[in-house]
Amino acid sequence: MADTGDQLLREIDEDLRREQWLKLWRAYGRYVAAVGVVLVIIVLAFVGWREYRQSQLGSDGHAYWLADRLDVLGDRKGAAAGFGELADEGHAGYVLLARLRQGQALADSGDAAGAVAAFDAVAADASIGADYRLLGNLYGAAVLLDGDDADAVSSRLEPVLREGSPWRATAMEMQGLLALKTGDSQAAAAIFEELASDPATPTTLKARAAELAALARGDS
Repeated sequence: MADTGDQLLREIDEDLRREQWLKLWRAYGRYVAAVGVVLVIIVLAFVGWREYRQSQLGSDGHAYWLADRLDVLGDRKGAAAGFGELADEGHAGYVLLARLRQGQALADSGDAAGAVAAFDAVAADASIGADYRLLGNLYGAAVLLDGDDADAVSSRLEPVLREGSPWRATAMEMQGLLALKTGDSQAAAAIFEELASDPATPTTLKARAAELAALARGDS
């Protein structure tokens, strides 16, 4: 059981390392303002597909596959409903996957409030591991980062930024993006420089942090 959990954590971490939280920014003279954030949520469809293949007649695997098909076909609301039903009635690992995918589908459908509520529910669920609850905080913050409530973003990032969090580097990047968005270029530069210089920072994130630090400083 522990090995399975560790493997899932590694898979999630690898996906987080590959993804970019910030896709759009615009420079104004020597200042940089974050003008948009594309919400990127881990898909983990390969995990669901693998489990489905291992139990092809399992109702949970089939329900997950059906909801995933709706998502692939662009029916975000239908996918959210399907994942939500599986989250309520499913078993074991499918429940967590379905809840994360439900939040993703809600965000993709334009229902930011629904997505935040779904991720907040994950963050507040004491029945799942602490690292997975932190994902709820992280993804809720990601949805809110595109809005105007900086305090709501900060409150969700705070537990993810603590030492020992497996998602700390990603949370720091989001903290820097929040500083950029609120006009605190100095704080943003300091955060990105810390990320870029930390040997523990994943390579792709480190390179992105160095670029964002330069932008925050106003370097050409």
